[in-house]
Amino acid sequence: MMKYLKYNTPMNILHICNGAQSYPPFYKYLFKALKRYSMEQSVIVPIKETPRIDYEDIHCEYFYRNSDIISRLNFNKKIKKLTQFTIEKLNVESFDVIHAHTWFSDGAVAYKLYKKYGIPYIVAIRNTDINVFYRYFLHLRKLGYNILENASQIIFISPAYKNNFINLLPQKVISEISSKLSVIPNGAFPFWLDNKCQKTKFAFPVKILSMGGINSNKNYLSLCYAVELLRKKEINVELTIVGKGFNDASNYLKKVEKYISDKPYITLLEKQNQEELIKTYREHDIFALPSHKETFGLVYIEALTQGLPIIYTQGQGVDGYFDSCNVGYAVNSKNSNKIAQAILSTIDNYSELIANIQQLDFSIFDWEQIAERYLKIYQNCKQ
Repeated sequence: MMKYLKYNTPMNILHICNGAQSYPPFYKYLFKALKRYSMEQSVIVPIKETPRIDYEDIHCEYFYRNSDIISRLNFNKKIKKLTQFTIEKLNVESFDVIHAHTWFSDGAVAYKLYKKYGIPYIVAIRNTDINVFYRYFLHLRKLGYNILENASQIIFISPAYKNNFINLLPQKVISEISSKLSVIPNGAFPFWLDNKCQKTKFAFPVKILSMGGINSNKNYLSLCYAVELLRKKEINVELTIVGKGFNDASNYLKKVEKYISDKPYITLLEKQNQEELIKTYREHDIFALPSHKETFGLVYIEALTQGLPIIYTQGQGVDGYFDSCNVGYAVNSKNSNKIAQAILSTIDNYSELIANIQQLDFSIFDWEQIAERYLKIYQNCKQ
């Protein structure tokens, strides 16, 4: 049983969370785990439609925002409205720490509240922050630097995104904030941690599994081309893609369906629930998802809990988490030959890889331990 941290005085945390209604419901697990430490929490949730995730006894205030392009482009006006909404709905001065779950959209509000009330805040860096706001909204960069420089802590979901961030920002800014950078992963759902499985061997045909919404970012066609390259070399591999019906991009879905229509060794399946997925994982030998962009990629962790070696993208997602223990191969997502070579290397080194997976400490992906790490950060903010 986990020993929960205890503090001399209770803490009151304000979450500002644009992604609170996104699926999978990562934040629900985080808030629930934090609550077990007797933390008081309130969540500001910017939202476009009726809430679909119930946070039960966590206090949420829903800010219904416009989703038209003009409203989205007028960033400063949006932040001003959200900040005022927060002040009107909550006793802001009662909070000990503000947790902004994105750099720009949430961090800008936390920064304004910090300037007005002096409440310390931490900020997380997400995919959209780096690849949309920072890359294309040049007029917001000064604000972005101010948010970082005044934050008590800056959180990354993966080592890959921390490295991308450091390489992207001016060295002057990095030197000022380098002591505040931390990596804390998303947690795996308890279902997967409670139902781990070990692989022992494989048999031909080698069964490869890939999973996620059918869209160009997930890069399924490149994976299909890699499978085709291997089969032309008479290496007996098969591919299953799971996820049709989950945030499909219709044009890309059509391309995938057309390509595999005459290839019986590539199968496209509808999205599955956890009970179906665990059976699917265990029926396969390798997990491969060479996404172009991947902030974290929970499916890689799920695959590892089921004993499958993983093929993932260099500089994305889980890249960097397992440097000390080889559990798969990182690839260039744009190079099908490299993906094919990674599959072949996985086959050649399968016994070593599955032995390494059996030695993994999955507790770093346990929401309870992740909550404890955040609580230590909150406590340091108060000092």
